[in-house]
Amino acid sequence: MRLLVLHGPNLNLLGEREGTTGGRFEDLDSALRARASSHGLELKIVQSNHEGVLIDTLQAERRNIAGVVVNPAGLFGSYALRDALEAVGVPAIEVHLDGARAKQSVLKDVCQAQLSGKGFDAYLQAIDRLAQGEAASGRERAKASAPGKAKTIGRKADASDEPEEQAPSKTLGRKSDGLVVAPARALARTAEAGGVAKTLGRKSQAADKPAKGEKTLGRGSKETPAANLLSRELVRQKIADRLSGKLTPSGLATWARTQYLEVQRGAPAESGYRDMLEDSLQTLTLSTLPASRLTDEQLVDMMTQLEG
Repeated sequence: MRLLVLHGPNLNLLGEREGTTGGRFEDLDSALRARASSHGLELKIVQSNHEGVLIDTLQAERRNIAGVVVNPAGLFGSYALRDALEAVGVPAIEVHLDGARAKQSVLKDVCQAQLSGKGFDAYLQAIDRLAQGEAASGRERAKASAPGKAKTIGRKADASDEPEEQAPSKTLGRKSDGLVVAPARALARTAEAGGVAKTLGRKSQAADKPAKGEKTLGRGSKETPAANLLSRELVRQKIADRLSGKLTPSGLATWARTQYLEVQRGAPAESGYRDMLEDSLQTLTLSTLPASRLTDEQLVDMMTQLEG
């Protein structure tokens, strides 16, 4: 896994002024690399005195990283950097060597955490937190040894997971009008009424091959392609599970983060929609944070966009 560390203006002069306490900039970077290495992580470290360089780096690396550690330094009031972090959607932790600017920072609203007043240790704790988050996802993936179980990440795997995940996907195209008014209730009524099962039956008659691939998910040789492919339908299905109460907000965020990381490692995605799917997963990953929490209406809007 790879993390990005962004150092803001003048941090390259750490420890050079006579009489200052703490280590030098080179000492900080060495400590960061050592801590990352202890977690089995790779670091890309960038320091710049220019706001645009930090933003350009963040955008260029967004598909290659699992997290960001950012010390904006004098750019603590930069809405441009704040918007870039929010748009990229990669989990980020903001650090400050002292607490003077932390309270005024506009970046904290789009970061998972803000660490300050601890010197270099704030950076190291940020690395630890991001590493622990990835380790947790890794443990969940290890439990899902078979491809067909990969979709249960973020929730405890049980026998009903796979059929539940497949069922709502077939009703999305027909239920969108009702969802705009009351998404959670509409999806719940659909599941209770058994409309999903009838949809699957019609699908199997109209298009034999696709239906077989869907219906045999988790059973037999047809399992792998459906389980491994990230598609718009799968993301819509997960959002539907969240709206109907089958998946918790944190479960959806964990699933989205895991899928995003898998795609970064080369997992297949629906042809022609890879960028859209990555953007959607990044948004869902941050959907439990106060600054980027999604309402039911916003989730429905996302489902509509994924239908196009």
